Amino acid sequence: MKRVKETLAIFLLSLVLGSCGSLMDNNILLSIHKGMTQEEVTKLLGRPDYRRFDEQGEQWEYRKGEGLGHYGTTILIDFKNSLVSNLDSFESVPTPPAVAVCPPAQVESTIAPPRPPHHDGYRPGYPQIMGDNDFQQLYNKVKQKPFKDDQLDILSLAAERRWFSCRQCVRLMSIYTFDDDKLKVLKILATRIVDRENYDEIINSLDFLSSENKAKEMLGISKRR
Repeated sequence: MKRVKETLAIFLLSLVLGSCGSLMDNNILLSIHKGMTQEEVTKLLGRPDYRRFDEQGEQWEYRKGEGLGHYGTTILIDFKNSLVSNLDSFESVPTPPAVAVCPPAQVESTIAPPRPPHHDGYRPGYPQIMGDNDFQQLYNKVKQKPFKDDQLDILSLAAERRWFSCRQCVRLMSIYTFDDDKLKVLKILATRIVDRENYDEIINSLDFLSSENKAKEMLGISKRR
């Protein structure tokens, strides 16, 4: 009985500390604002987990609280002239547990059909699609950039840590007029689309048969479909 009480006490303590840590991270995140220097950001968040830069600016990426089977927070901070220009934070997809690989002789030859989405859009066992608010922010950020290369760069960075629906993919493709540009968007998002049963929405958004065939190839759809 004593051991059970001690275990329960340790569990409750870990919950309290976890909540405090989350609150502390939120307070630090809210204290970051435009115009801060890289040194000031480092004092608050430490050294970044990942760093990217080109001739237009620099981006730091932090991953907080992520672990096996646990959601975390990804923070992206853009710098121009070594000063904060943009900040984006979003929930990270949890790291899935290791899956045992069956010997070839035990693998079924049939492929299970995609599981249908839940009535509210939640798909048990699937990576979760971007929420409407997060998607709208990404859409606006991409559309506001004056140059196509900058738009695609933003989309590429976003696709590293996010999952999309076919409808969201079509909306991002609609930013562009010509099929060639739409296919560039699809090439970035093809492996990050969750609702594969709705691929037809993407195919039907293109104007030419040749473009549809290219899209099917990117999505891994048989030409006989």
